[in-house]
Amino acid sequence: MEFYSKWDDRCSQILRANARSSTNRQIAAAIEAETGKHFTVFTVSRRRARLALGAGNRNDWSAAITRWRVGRARQD
Repeated sequence: MEFYSKWDDRCSQILRANARSSTNRQIAAAIEAETGKHFTVFTVSRRRARLALGAGNRNDWSAAITRWRVGRARQD
């Protein structure tokens, strides 16, 4: 595995195609599988923001934990 600093049009195409249905980690894996270039999740996140594609697909369980923590903090 090699780390590349060169983001190209193919990487942007993969990001746009998967932006609505995939997390940044899944998109990074898809880019690596299709192009052989490895990018960090942070890099994919910054490129997503730069292309104005909105936030990534969030996991479902963290929202429930956050609500529980906020509710618990208010009770104290």
